[in-house]
This record gives sequence, structure tokens and C-alpha cells, in this order.
Amino acid sequence: MTALRRLVFCLALTCPTSAGANQIGVATRPPENVKILTELDPQALRGEMRRMSAALGVTCDHCHVDGNFASDEKPPKRSARWMLKMTRALNTREFPKYQIKDGESVLGRVTCFTCHRGAIEPPTAPPAP
Repeated sequence: MTALRRLVFCLALTCPTSAGANQIGVATRPPENVKILTELDPQALRGEMRRMSAALGVTCDHCHVDGNFASDEKPPKRSARWMLKMTRALNTREFPKYQIKDGESVLGRVTCFTCHRGAIEPPTAPPAP
């Protein structure tokens, strides 16, 4: 898949109101092989995926196979599922009363960004002064 087609595909998936979304049918097709965020409707799931991408500073193809988002082929997708389970458990145990505000991650108080801060590998120390 060419870089331009990959970009259009990702935009169509994450921006359901774009003109290209309805033309290629991505935004109207329900997501497949969702194992963790199963309670989310397709639009909310795309929003959460955008938050995760931004939190790690990556694009869709970091975790997803081009043209086959349902595939579990890529190790980062498996890692993401494990991390989502860990994050949910942490939020349930440590922040049970936290109320999610509009526009926030559905994960709760602790999110992917809490640790990753826009990097694939979470920083282990603050930047040098």
C-alpha cells in the first residue's frame, strides 16, 4: 500500500465525517476483533484510538496491519491490549471514584499518556535541567 493510500485509509478510519470515509466504507463498517474496549461504540472507539496514538506519538500502522485492522499480527497490538488491561486495573483499584469528564480518555485517571508522554518507550527520568 502506498504512503498516500495508507494516509487516506487512516484518516478515513479516524475521521468518520471526512468525505473519504463514506466512499471507501471504513467508517461505516463496525470494528472487528475488539477485545478490550468492547463497551465503546465505533465512534468512541476511534476517539480512544486517536488518544492512544497521540499518547505514544505513533500512527495507526504502529499497531495495525495496513488494510487489515483486525489482524493481531503486530506485537505492539498485543502489547497495547496488555497495557489497557493494566491501566484499567490500576484505575479501578486506585481511582474508583474518579469521574471521567467530556473529552477525556474512557480509561480513567491514568491513561497511556500518563507514562508515555508522546513516546513509544515511556521516559524513565525527567529531562535534564
